[in-house]
Amino acid sequence: MQFRPGARSVRKCLGFVVTALSAAGCAPAPDRASHTVADYQQDAQLRHEEFARCTADPGSLRNSADCVNVREAERSAGIGSLRDLPPLRLPDNKK
Repeated sequence: MQFRPGARSVRKCLGFVVTALSAAGCAPAPDRASHTVADYQQDAQLRHEEFARCTADPGSLRNSADCVNVREAERSAGIGSLRDLPPLRLPDNKK
């Protein structure tokens, strides 16, 4: 079968594109969190257990979805709302 000049290279390029897209479609799905930030904020025991697990192995769990959620919940629970903080009473240094 005869092809027009340049058609063979187009077919090869198309074959590479189809192969690459097929390989990308077979990639595993990203990790989904089993609990939301609100879940961790409401359940202090769950938050402390998951936070301890994440801090015990930060090398492999640092960017997992659950560790990101529990860190955010721990941050907000530790500080709370800035509106709820008492006013700062700074010493008067006038001499």
